[in-house]
Amino acid sequence: MTSILEEFAYGNLSPEVRSFRYDSEYEEVMRVLSLNEEHLLARLNEEDKRLFENYMGTQKELNKLTAVGNLVYGYRLGLTMTAEAFVGMEDLF
Repeated sequence: MTSILEEFAYGNLSPEVRSFRYDSEYEEVMRVLSLNEEHLLARLNEEDKRLFENYMGTQKELNKLTAVGNLVYGYRLGLTMTAEAFVGMEDLF
C-alpha cells in the first residue's frame, strides 16, 4: 500500500476533487444553483451569455485559489498544532 504522501505526489489525490452524498445539503444547494443558472441563461442574449460565462470562469478560478489557500493554511495550522503537542509552544519558534 502506498502512502498518502506518495499518492499526492503522483497526482492521485487532489484536494479540490471530492464526492458528496446525493441527499446532502451540498447537493441541494448545487441543484438550486444549477436551476437558477438555467433560468438566467434562458433570459440572456448571446452577448450577455458570453459575459456571464466569463464571469463564471473567473469565479471558478477564484474559488480554486481560495480552496488551495485554505488547504495550505489548514495544513500549516495542523502541523503547528502537532508540533506544539510534541515540543510545547515556547520551543517552536
